[in-house]
Amino acid sequence: MTLPYASYVDAVAEEADRLVQAVEDHLATPVRSCPGWSAADLLTHLSDVYDRFTAQLLAAEASRRAAPAEPTGTGIERFEASSVALLAALEASSPDAPAWNWSGEDLNAMWIARRMALETAVHRVDAEETGGEARPIEAELAADGIDERIEVHLRMDLRQTPDASLGGSLCLIASDVPVAFHVEVSRGRLRWRQGRGPADAALVGTASQLFLFSWNRLGVDDLALTGRREVAEAWKGLPV
Repeated sequence: MTLPYASYVDAVAEEADRLVQAVEDHLATPVRSCPGWSAADLLTHLSDVYDRFTAQLLAAEASRRAAPAEPTGTGIERFEASSVALLAALEASSPDAPAWNWSGEDLNAMWIARRMALETAVHRVDAEETGGEARPIEAELAADGIDERIEVHLRMDLRQTPDASLGGSLCLIASDVPVAFHVEVSRGRLRWRQGRGPADAALVGTASQLFLFSWNRLGVDDLALTGRREVAEAWKGLPV
């Protein structure tokens, strides 16, 4: 499940703006969900990510990784410059424009737009939590993010972790949009599908809550659990 290309580009712009607002007065504050990072470190990380993918979009080359330009500035100044450059590159590209990415699949601008929207949304929540309560991620974007977390990241990362297991099946059920995900991981092998179904454990929450759970930003106690708690808790042990 993917959203229109323009929706991802708009999400990058909106979430990046919110992120700056969240950290501009306390760059030295630790980021709870990213141990060892301050808000300034979070900005640097996301600036680096933006610069790398901007280079890929500008290269319009699907077969190789492009080198990003040398960064200029630091902190918010650099982040804003990086986000402006990324948005300009996205807006100048078509969804099917060739662009390399680390997955080796869907080598186009659409993949990058989706990844950058979701990466920015998660880190915007990280940033807002440094100064108080974070606002939820928009439901349709968050639901798409759960899909990407499973189909792209988890599927690929499990290739390197053959012993990973949930110890049963887990169903993630959104309460605010008609979306659910049935997931099984056993001996590093992923089986999943969209939709509800019998499962050893089920977690219910908003799409935003489930998306944040999928990236270990929320825990089992932040959601409504039925079934075997140990299966739901085992999600934390999956690769990220």
